[in-house]
Amino acid sequence: YIYGAAKSMITTYLQGLRHRFAATPVRIVAILPGMVDTKMTESMPTGPLFVVAKDIVKALSTGRDVVYTPWFWRYIMLIIRWLPWHVFKRLNI
Repeated sequence: YIYGAAKSMITTYLQGLRHRFAATPVRIVAILPGMVDTKMTESMPTGPLFVVAKDIVKALSTGRDVVYTPWFWRYIMLIIRWLPWHVFKRLNI
């Protein structure tokens, strides 16, 4: 939960920055990757959920404020966000 809270803090901070710089040419883009190959995930098997740098570079040109990568991660997170809390608590994720 600490890891998730830290990610949420960064996303909220980027929302504030986006608002602050809205009238300027500065763009703030939140890149929200799925699984990333890091020290924390080194024991996990790699597969289609691991993001590559070219997805991030491509995402910067889309003009959106928030970009999920890989593309299907957006739908996974949409389902998770819409789950009622009492259902989410019972999931082992």
